[in-house]
This record gives sequence, C-alpha cells and structure tokens, in this order.
Amino acid sequence: MDIFWTKIMPECVSAYPWGREFSGKMSAKKIEEGISARVKKMSDDEFDLFLSAVVMQSSKDQMMGVALTEKIQFFRSLRK
Repeated sequence: MDIFWTKIMPECVSAYPWGREFSGKMSAKKIEEGISARVKKMSDDEFDLFLSAVVMQSSKDQMMGVALTEKIQFFRSLRK
C-alpha cells in the first residue's frame, strides 16, 4: 500500500472543494490519476500552495527525504 496516495494525499486535498472526491478507500492509481488531472489545471499560485500543503502533510505523516522529493518532482513534471 502506498501511504502517500492513500493517506497523505486524501488528507492534503480535503480542504479543497474538489478534494472530497478523493478518499483513502480509493485505489492509489485512481487517486494519482485524479489529482494529476487537477494539478495540470492549477494556476501557478494554486500549484505553489498545493505543494506547500503536500510538504506539510507529508512531514506530519513522517514522509520526508528522497521519498517526498520524488513526489514533488512528479508533481512538477506534470506542470511542464
């Protein structure tokens, strides 16, 4: 089980109006695809706030270092 997609991300996006459509009961693949689609549509400012929320929630759930860096790079690659 990928804790990032099934625990951290649903908690992280719960504050967004669209975040209610993601829950930890969904498959990691479905959460990743849905959030990836949302990230691609974000403005630069929204994306910066989103990344900040990801970092804070990840830190709270003890995910740091290389594992977190890989996820941040993934989100940034969606914006190119």
